[in-house]
Amino acid sequence: MMRLGVMALGLAAAMVAGCRGPGARPVPYKTLAEDLHRDPETARRQNTEAVGEIEAGDLDATQKTLTEALTADPFFGPAHNNLGAVYLQQKKFYLAAWEFQYAVKLMPYSAEPKTHLGLVYETVGRTDEAEKWYDAALTLEPDNPEIIGDLARTLVRARRTDEKTYRLLQDLVLKETRPDWAQWARDRLALMHPPATRLIGETSPAGPPGKVDAPTAPAPIPIPPPTLSKPTPTDPEAGHE
Repeated sequence: MMRLGVMALGLAAAMVAGCRGPGARPVPYKTLAEDLHRDPETARRQNTEAVGEIEAGDLDATQKTLTEALTADPFFGPAHNNLGAVYLQQKKFYLAAWEFQYAVKLMPYSAEPKTHLGLVYETVGRTDEAEKWYDAALTLEPDNPEIIGDLARTLVRARRTDEKTYRLLQDLVLKETRPDWAQWARDRLALMHPPATRLIGETSPAGPPGKVDAPTAPAPIPIPPPTLSKPTPTDPEAGHE
């Protein structure tokens, strides 16, 4: 799966200090209905150009190119998704979430922006919101090991030892093709009893951390950077008013 709105007012309080200050708002490309001119082909071409720029590590050029793409077509979802990826790498979490939310609105049947919202919230420590968005992405792609892994990592980082966490780790062992992730899931499972066979007196699913946090627990899988949406020339137009 390749990875890579209008945010609710409560989002600002959820983001880390300093991520929203003077000027910390979306670049004023035209997204209003009053400008009905759209040029999706130019937006698609500039989005493809931006992919090369970000892969070369030039985030400033990427941001400029994606802003131009969204000026050409404010409703081109992949460009919003990719601009969110740029902001996330720059640790501009509020702006990243704004763009991913907009991409969710424009691409409701794509798991990518939902996964990326999960990444934003996981990065800033909002496990509840991260879980919600990973769950939403997993509903669209229930067998995707990357989403399963992201959600499992989030719950493990939150010291969850409940049945949901256990089943996700089992699914990850079954479906994962990345060796390090599969081994991480096996190691985590080895530290947990199946929920149905917990020992009397052992930590309950809702209680404090149990064996999963033993000193021999494997190191957590790091949160990965988002990847980019790369629409092909044959893709249907991405994004709708």
